[in-house]
Amino acid sequence: MTTALMLLGYAGLLGLAGPRIVDRARWAVASPRLAIATWFALAASFILSLILAGAAIVMPTEIFTGDPGAFLGCVTALREHHGAIGGTVLALLAAALTWAVPLRLACALIAVSRTAAAERSRLRRELRGVRRDRGLGAVVVENPQPAAYCIPGEGGLVAITSGALQLLDRPQLEAVLAHERAHLAGRHHLLVALAQSANRAFGWVPLFRRLPERIGHLVELAADDAAARRGSRRILARSLLSVAAAQTPVEALAASGGDTVARVERLLHAPPAPGPAGVGTILGGNAAAVAAPILVVALPVLTAVGMACC
Repeated sequence: MTTALMLLGYAGLLGLAGPRIVDRARWAVASPRLAIATWFALAASFILSLILAGAAIVMPTEIFTGDPGAFLGCVTALREHHGAIGGTVLALLAAALTWAVPLRLACALIAVSRTAAAERSRLRRELRGVRRDRGLGAVVVENPQPAAYCIPGEGGLVAITSGALQLLDRPQLEAVLAHERAHLAGRHHLLVALAQSANRAFGWVPLFRRLPERIGHLVELAADDAAARRGSRRILARSLLSVAAAQTPVEALAASGGDTVARVERLLHAPPAPGPAGVGTILGGNAAAVAAPILVVALPVLTAVGMACC
């Protein structure tokens, strides 16, 4: 029971304090991909802690001492130790944590995936017959409003409006298209879908309530960096300002998405990124966050096994 309480306490700490820790980190804006990994590491650790806490309630370390009937008597033991009502409540709590948590996440992921797939299919149907500019490697949508967006799946598709072609010069167009291709190459739609699924399943937790917005912003920064490496940060900044007021008719990843002012300032005044030692420290912290709930369960188990062998 102590192990379960430790895991629940750890999950509560991550759920409440995790967003503040990452948001206050100066390196997060400079290294968006590293920040994305950190957000998902915290989310994975939270979910894993809940699942293992449920297992720890009904599977105390005594079942590893060699008694084959110990596991079958776990629920009975709970009722005997905590009373009929208390034992039943604990058994239900354990079942909810162990099975309902992953099931809820899986159902949310399926729902989000179906919605996104339907939206992508609708957009592709609307773009059938639209002319493709082979020089730009994108389809051109007749719309006076300047905008660009991408549609994942089936090799990926980049679309740009006729308004953007009239507004932007060639280097700016290349920068905008490179931004959209970076979304496709990085499979950012999967990261956004995963964040939305986690929010749908556990949106009452601050960590997951913030997750879609933060991941959505970070993938925009990551795409900006990829586009800037192919061209000029200043050119990309000017192109972002030019399409900032544009509204795409989709929930796709748009060049005008995110906090445009902050993105432009970041492009013009790039914040210092952490060095190799800093990156190693952050990645080590992410790994430790995910491994922590496993170690909390594994150490008592290993101790029990060792004592049984002796």
